[in-house]
Amino acid sequence: MNRSMSLGICLTVLASPLAAQDDGRKSTDSTFDWSGAMTAGSTLRIHDVTGSVEVTPASGGTAEVHGERRSSWRGKSDEITFQVIRDGNDVVVCAYYTENGSCDARGIRSEHDGWRDHHASARLSVKLPSGVKLHAASGNGEVSVRDAGADVEAASGNGRVTVAGAKGEVRASSGNGDITIDRVTGRVSARTGNGHVRVSTISGPVSASSGNGSIDVRMDGIQGSDDMDFRTGNGRITVELPASFSGEIDARQGSGHFDSDFPLTLQGRMSGGHVRGTIGKGGRYLRMSSGSGNIALKKIG
Repeated sequence: MNRSMSLGICLTVLASPLAAQDDGRKSTDSTFDWSGAMTAGSTLRIHDVTGSVEVTPASGGTAEVHGERRSSWRGKSDEITFQVIRDGNDVVVCAYYTENGSCDARGIRSEHDGWRDHHASARLSVKLPSGVKLHAASGNGEVSVRDAGADVEAASGNGRVTVAGAKGEVRASSGNGDITIDRVTGRVSARTGNGHVRVSTISGPVSASSGNGSIDVRMDGIQGSDDMDFRTGNGRITVELPASFSGEIDARQGSGHFDSDFPLTLQGRMSGGHVRGTIGKGGRYLRMSSGSGNIALKKIG
């Protein structure tokens, strides 16, 4: 029976048929290069079946993608195919296994019994123009984004995800790997099945979760009134907030203890492992839950 593999991330559905894009494309036996002009507000989607994805700022309005095929002693680099698809202002770049593989804006799809037996990978280096939204995904490898000028969605099925600077909303996820997010000006959502989550933002709100790992979050400012959630199956939770923060607190822990730098007006009867209370004038909910670990609220300034 065939196994189906689907990799990738997508927030929007393209309204018109996708068409192959050949302009600015060059390739050799081991490398691939594409470049093309992209306008602010458009989206560049990067899908890599396995291997690292590194994104850095472009110097102008031209996006660039450089790919390198790599193989182990058991594999062949030509197992990997590169494809570029354009729809209107949006561009999709894929690196996927040639045999029985395909790619569209939703990601990489393969109908193949032995896809785990492949031994080739692709390393993708991306230059991203300011103002262009980014979706970057790897099925198995590190995803790194630096100084993006718009919204970012970054995901890895198995690998570390890092976003160091973004002028917009950030969504980051990993099936198995640490997540680090720093110098972000918009809303942040971070989740990993197994790993440490570290988030530092210029302006929240932030929500984060880990199946097995600690969560450390610092927000120098918070916009809007949205609720925030921090959950881990096993690990500590530390959240640093501006001194002016107000909100409703709901903290649960299977073991460990709860600490707060903020004065807390308790609501109802405090029971073991569950704290409910109000900071300041109340407002948004801040929910925290750890199966095994301490929970701490710290005041900035």
